[in-house]
Amino acid sequence: MKFTAPTLVIALLSGLFSAGSDAHAQNGGGRVSSNSSSRRGLPTNAELARMRADVIEKMKESRASMEKLLAIHEESALKLATEYERRRMHFDRELISKSELREAELALEKTLSEMEQLKRWIIQDDIAIAEATMRDELLRLPALAVGGFSETGALVRFNGGGLWSLAEAPKIEKFFAQMFGRALPVTAFGQTTTHDRLRFDHRNAMDVAVHPDSSEGRSLVFYLRQAGIPFIAFKGAMPGASTGAHIHIGRPSARN
Repeated sequence: MKFTAPTLVIALLSGLFSAGSDAHAQNGGGRVSSNSSSRRGLPTNAELARMRADVIEKMKESRASMEKLLAIHEESALKLATEYERRRMHFDRELISKSELREAELALEKTLSEMEQLKRWIIQDDIAIAEATMRDELLRLPALAVGGFSETGALVRFNGGGLWSLAEAPKIEKFFAQMFGRALPVTAFGQTTTHDRLRFDHRNAMDVAVHPDSSEGRSLVFYLRQAGIPFIAFKGAMPGASTGAHIHIGRPSARN
């Protein structure tokens, strides 16, 4: 079933990135010089920084609202699970009809599905906030030579020399599924509205919600290095980001 978020979250999500959208359309998503002037309709770097800061702040507000909504759903799920068990016992004793049992089951399934959707949205926000928060640090780091590898407390970078495009993604997905028995947890595949608003070029990249230091993360990093696929691994615990640990597969998406 497809989950429709409550009005509060819809309002927050739909309004996340209103700041700067017109400027992006005029700019075409290209590189902006710090000398750009308002008379040409292009934002300066300082204006872009303020736009990003506004986007990040609104994303944090949205995330906080979704956390509250998730807590409400969790409480509701406990009550629905109790009611389902009560009806199941009554059904076993032939005290209620199968349709009455099914009604309780569907209500529980719906709430659990909504909870999973909220969790996915929270993870996506965490990852976007982490990348936006680390943008300036990434831009300050020296470029890596082809095949170069670098690791700091918060970041792991590899500039693989292999041919890479999103068309190669199925190979990574197959490796991960065979290794861990579950689908690769991709949170962003190519360019998204979030990346548009942050002025990030994510057209040929994807984000995977695994911690680089976990067994899954270490195996994925090893596979990517062996295949020559470039990546940036974010370890989380960054200033202004609550979590957001993930592996960005592809070239860096941050741009001026």
